[in-house]
Amino acid sequence: MQYNFTAIVTKVLPGYFRDLNAIQSSEANFASLLYHHLLLGGHLPTQLCTEMYTANLLKDGVRPDLVVFDEAIQGRFNYYKDCDKGQSNTRLKQDHLRCVFEIKGGAQQHESGLGKYFEADLLCDALRGNPEKRAKTQNCALAIDIEKLGMWSSHFGNDGRDYVFLAIDLRNPKGFWPARVRETYGAYCAEHGVNLIYHAQGEKAFWHYPAQGKPTRIQVA
Repeated sequence: MQYNFTAIVTKVLPGYFRDLNAIQSSEANFASLLYHHLLLGGHLPTQLCTEMYTANLLKDGVRPDLVVFDEAIQGRFNYYKDCDKGQSNTRLKQDHLRCVFEIKGGAQQHESGLGKYFEADLLCDALRGNPEKRAKTQNCALAIDIEKLGMWSSHFGNDGRDYVFLAIDLRNPKGFWPARVRETYGAYCAEHGVNLIYHAQGEKAFWHYPAQGKPTRIQVA
């Protein structure tokens, strides 16, 4: 299927969030559910990869949650235990990569959802001078994932490629992100050339903060 990010946002994600509204699960399972809905939307299995491995690319251990390639790709690119890293097809992936997803939010955060992230220092600015401590501080996970997407954006460029931070706010006692938090992360994503997709579980719409342009609220199917 020819890659079209607008179609993913408007035609694939509404059904994805409809099904996600019914479950409490992990980030890995939410990635699998998105994989499933991309297939339902017409993408080929050869276009989709979870936990993509790339040899000596960017930073060791940095693997995106889900990647969409264009329809022309033909290659073996899944990451799995004891895979043959000598057959990484890294250049092939670079040429055909079209969309990178990072997913944040899952059942492991059920008690607070993403609520703990809007207590005070939303972007972990206070720890920016101490990268090691910042990386080990759970509250910094959102900003770090956005920066990771920004690293991909800087390396590959945005011409014909999209980078998506997908924030899933599960039902939780503390409530969902208020507008000011969405706007803060939307602006931070835009600074890094990244789209923010935000969904509060159970809501009948989700938000898309594009890397360029105004945010839109889109109905769930």
